[in-house]
Amino acid sequence: MGALLIAAGLFVACSKDPGKTPDKTDPSDEPTPVVTDEPTVSISADATFNADMEAKVTLTLSAAAAGDVKVKLAKATVQEGKSEIAADYLKNVTIKAGETKAEVEVEADAMGLESGEYQAAIKIDSAEGAKVADNAVVYIGYTFIFNPEVDLHADAQFISDKTAKLQVSLAKATTADVKIKLETDAESKASVTYDSEVVIPAGETTKEIVVTVDIPDGLASGVYPVIIKIAEAENAQLGKSTSVTINLVYPFSVPITLDGLFEDWEDPSIATYTCPEGAFYPDIKVMKLAATPTHAFVYLEFADPGFEVGRPFDLFVDPDGDPSTGYTLTSIDNDTAGDIFTSYGGKWYIELALHDGDHYNDFHSWGGIYRYDGADGQGVFSGGLGSIGAFEATMMCAVGAWADGVGRLEIQLNRTDFGMTGDKARFGAKIMDGANNWRALGVIPQDVADGKFKPADMAELYLPAYAQ
Repeated sequence: MGALLIAAGLFVACSKDPGKTPDKTDPSDEPTPVVTDEPTVSISADATFNADMEAKVTLTLSAAAAGDVKVKLAKATVQEGKSEIAADYLKNVTIKAGETKAEVEVEADAMGLESGEYQAAIKIDSAEGAKVADNAVVYIGYTFIFNPEVDLHADAQFISDKTAKLQVSLAKATTADVKIKLETDAESKASVTYDSEVVIPAGETTKEIVVTVDIPDGLASGVYPVIIKIAEAENAQLGKSTSVTINLVYPFSVPITLDGLFEDWEDPSIATYTCPEGAFYPDIKVMKLAATPTHAFVYLEFADPGFEVGRPFDLFVDPDGDPSTGYTLTSIDNDTAGDIFTSYGGKWYIELALHDGDHYNDFHSWGGIYRYDGADGQGVFSGGLGSIGAFEATMMCAVGAWADGVGRLEIQLNRTDFGMTGDKARFGAKIMDGANNWRALGVIPQDVADGKFKPADMAELYLPAYAQ
């Protein structure tokens, strides 16, 4: 009887369900084997880091151990042809008693990498409570394509051949072609053509594009900005300068040679102001304005009976193109009060005689330049107007010619000396009768209404980008 009880007790202890016959094929019925001999610990890992720069390392025991297994991980040497990527992970890992696996999160850092093939190499450095498997090292790969910043740079203005240069540049070369799509912003005030699909080949950092502006017939003088921006970039990220503005400054820069021949003033892009029919002060027939990055030029064509007749002359210069700064003119001549122009802003008052003996004045052999340093909006003679004294021909000079009662004069002004460093300047001119109380004979620009003098605004000259 006792033997039977012992047998029954043994049967109950070995069976999870006293009413069930053990199924030798059901793994759930098999207890986790625990060995007294040391198991072997091996290592495996994801082949590559994911998009979040994360991967898993798995430590596996050949069999569960009776006690905790403590594994120490360390950095290994990456394989040939690969570069090491910085990786962070738990160095001391415990596989708990009775368990066979432990997972370790690995995070990599791609900051500052060049394009290339990278690895994090991790090995089992030692184990307590288990033997270390042969070749206990894993390699987690990462292919990195450096996406440099892409920026735009461009000329400030279109030049006289209607073109400007645009440069697409990368902060650093990369191993893949960088493809950029450009587009013209809707706020642009001029029409342009250019290659909008730009490819910077792998290993290169810049690509230059020519932008051509359309000049419609009858385009008024002015500044017409064109805005070009990066719409898309492949294998690159947007930098700090993704939009550029190129100004169409019309008329274009035109170099003038002071030789008294005047052919270069026939350029159709030059700003031209003419005296209207029926003008009350008609002696100045034409004023033309041109500029280069270093100089401004004024052309005048006027009635002139000859060198024996005095010809006092005023040239009014607003160097910053801003009518709110500088002097005003409170009379047309000594006998006529009122505005000679609709707005002013003059800084320079040039007063001299056109004739110098039997030829036209060279505009530098004797004085005649006055600078206004008085309060803005006050009359030119209210105070603050002073002569600069003697000056060189490099500051201002002129050449003229006379034929058949018509004088022609071209004047050169140094933009640095006159402070014309912005994108616009304004001019006005007057010829007087010195023998008749300095009566005005010619004014330009001017308008006429009902046979009477009507003030016009000063003549505007849009300047190309300044160069000292």
